[in-house]
Amino acid sequence: MSTPGPIFVVGSMRSGSTMLRLILDSHPRIAIGAETGFMAALRGNKEIPNWKFGKGWYERLNWSEREFDDLLREFYGGLFRRYAADQGKPRWGEKTPFHTEHMVEMARIFPDAVFVGIARHPGAVASSLRKQFHYPFADAVSYWISTNLDLIRAGTVLGQRFVLCRYEDLVLDSEPVLREVMTFLDEPWSDMLLHHHEVQREKGAPRSAEGSTITRDAIDARRADSWTRAATLEDHNALESAIDVSRFLGYDPADPRVREPLTRPEASRLWTATGEDLAARLLGWDGDMDLQAAPHRLVIDASPEELAERLARAESALRRTRSRRSVRVSDAFRKVQHGRSIDDVRAAWAMLRG
Repeated sequence: MSTPGPIFVVGSMRSGSTMLRLILDSHPRIAIGAETGFMAALRGNKEIPNWKFGKGWYERLNWSEREFDDLLREFYGGLFRRYAADQGKPRWGEKTPFHTEHMVEMARIFPDAVFVGIARHPGAVASSLRKQFHYPFADAVSYWISTNLDLIRAGTVLGQRFVLCRYEDLVLDSEPVLREVMTFLDEPWSDMLLHHHEVQREKGAPRSAEGSTITRDAIDARRADSWTRAATLEDHNALESAIDVSRFLGYDPADPRVREPLTRPEASRLWTATGEDLAARLLGWDGDMDLQAAPHRLVIDASPEELAERLARAESALRRTRSRRSVRVSDAFRKVQHGRSIDDVRAAWAMLRG
């Protein structure tokens, strides 16, 4: 029996893709390590910048693009296969948020690969990006729109090789959602998926994963709409720009508790939608959603003034963190551990007692 192909987890930043990675990685047969962004490297292999012969340079050595893709598949696939083998697992996967823009190319280079997408309410994603990375809420909403358009566009092209789940469904109805994902992946069910935090701890995974996700945290249903408690009127106004994409994904921008089914009535799935389901949904769609819209990426290409403002906000947050008593005590004892003076010992002891 041949081993099924790789699994690519895709979704916007702060969509819950890391949690989904940790869950799938807890399956006895699946290994998905920390994100790698390898597609940027793979594209770099294929095109040398700032040179007139850079695109398709390998053709100058009589390598066709198909042959070169085979070579790249063997090289990059070999890296992930060894990682999975080291975990004692036969199937590998990968998760990187910006790979949403590479999905069709990934599907071509890895013809046996399947894709698991995850979407989350735009308000939750934008709130998390603002809190974690100090992005303006409106910019984060624009990023959400662009990334999920990538997801929808590529998903419809991939058809039965793509399945989409929603973060809110995953945390509120974990088992039925994951059972549908496992059916899609053609893998047997394992209760370990519902206890990924215990599996990750037992195997010695780092406590904090990408995006500051805590690997020891269990699935928490309270996170489905926790962002609403800090959302402002200005935030809700910014979400109006995401109305059409939100509605297509079954969300109501104003009410995160509302989630409409994504599948056709005759579909056997209740919680997940394949690329074919999304294509069928598009056929009857009456909203104004431009799948060819220019992408909006959250990259560090802002003006010096914008970068200075972001830096100031980050430094302010850092000062607030370092002013906490627990942090000051920890710093004082770290000095002691590194052989500082007796005065440092006294200072640390005084803060601990006071």
